[in-house]
Amino acid sequence: MKLSEHLDKGIWTVADKTLLLLYGFGVIVLVVNALPRSEWGAFSLFQSIFLILCVLADSIFLQPMVKFATEHEAEVPQVLAGGFNLYTITMLATGIIVAVFSSSFESIFRSPELAAMLPLLPVLIALSIARNVGIRYLQIDLRIDAIFWVDLAFFGSILLITVLANALGLFHTAMDFLYLNIIGGTLSSIVALFFCGRAFFRMPVFRVPRHEYVRMFAFAKYQAGTSALLTLQQWSDVLIVGMFYTPNEVALYNAAKTIYRFLDAVREGATLLVVPMTSRLYTQRDFSGLSTLIEKLLFAGFALLVPISFVLAIAAPLMFRILYQGQYDAAAVVFQIMILSGFTLPLSLIGTNALIGMGKARGLFLATLGAVATFFAASYVLVPLMASRGEALAVLVSMVVLAFLQFFTMRGELGLSARGILGRARDAKRFVRTRARVDPERSENEP
Repeated sequence: MKLSEHLDKGIWTVADKTLLLLYGFGVIVLVVNALPRSEWGAFSLFQSIFLILCVLADSIFLQPMVKFATEHEAEVPQVLAGGFNLYTITMLATGIIVAVFSSSFESIFRSPELAAMLPLLPVLIALSIARNVGIRYLQIDLRIDAIFWVDLAFFGSILLITVLANALGLFHTAMDFLYLNIIGGTLSSIVALFFCGRAFFRMPVFRVPRHEYVRMFAFAKYQAGTSALLTLQQWSDVLIVGMFYTPNEVALYNAAKTIYRFLDAVREGATLLVVPMTSRLYTQRDFSGLSTLIEKLLFAGFALLVPISFVLAIAAPLMFRILYQGQYDAAAVVFQIMILSGFTLPLSLIGTNALIGMGKARGLFLATLGAVATFFAASYVLVPLMASRGEALAVLVSMVVLAFLQFFTMRGELGLSARGILGRARDAKRFVRTRARVDPERSENEP
């Protein structure tokens, strides 16, 4: 499979994930700098709880939905209905449970602001379901352009309303920002229904064949454990800092993580493309093509992320001083530690999605288990000693462990090697030299 065949989709993916980067920048300028530190810390805790629920349910129910719908195109309505049912019931049930025990969360994290927001968690979940399921449905056919408009409705509306609220003096608390997220989730779901409405209405919601659920649960046997571990590794760090320290320290840590999350744009972009592409090649038993594709993706990932990570690590102190207007200068060191994970991120980034696409849930689970065990052990030791810096170190160490474990897993499945990835660098050099020779000749012959 040639990556050039998906160039247009790659462009839309870049555009879509640029929205996330712009949103992160807008949050820094319009939200973090406007809210008191305790309020930003409280919203950071709420956001982590919401994202843990969303990412976990997405990984267990919606990503298998994409895999099976891609492999069994005749069964798309049934697969979509099965994934929709399982996702919706799980999300609403867990959201209600968290809301009921909001007072317990207040005592754990010492944040009355968090306790006031948690009763609205089921509302935010309910109004975001069509958006989240719709994005995965659009992913099945690689309709990345439609996903862009769904995400634009979410990120764009939140930023626009935040600007207006600040101008009118109506933006002061974490609760205010939660209301804006509810509005953004609602508008984004409406746009998703515009693109996916026909598919949604054709779903046999109450007539899903039993074998669809059996197949999903069979795949989720390892997928559920892997998803839980990955989600905890990626999103529980804020909660861990909150357990040991006040929301003020949480705000400091999340100030660094907000900028670090630009890597999430790359991670989610890889999910949109890698899972369906690897699933198709593996189903067709084109193992040679699959191996070549993954080597190209790994080379492209290193070529992109290593230089970016290096530059950002050096520029962090100045960047934080400018963006946060001197409020979170101490977070620059936290960010510098975390961004070093960019040097190995392509291995775990491509590895996770490729193993999901190939259905190698057991190998992915074991690799993730080792990394997450490292993460929690490091957090337990380092956070009480070093606060936010300790958690950043725990994230870095666990990401490096995950990268190498997943690379070894992929190598066992497809025979990947460092030599093969470096070979893609030589291919790229030959391509550049060829174009350099051809272009002058072409320009001389052109009128």
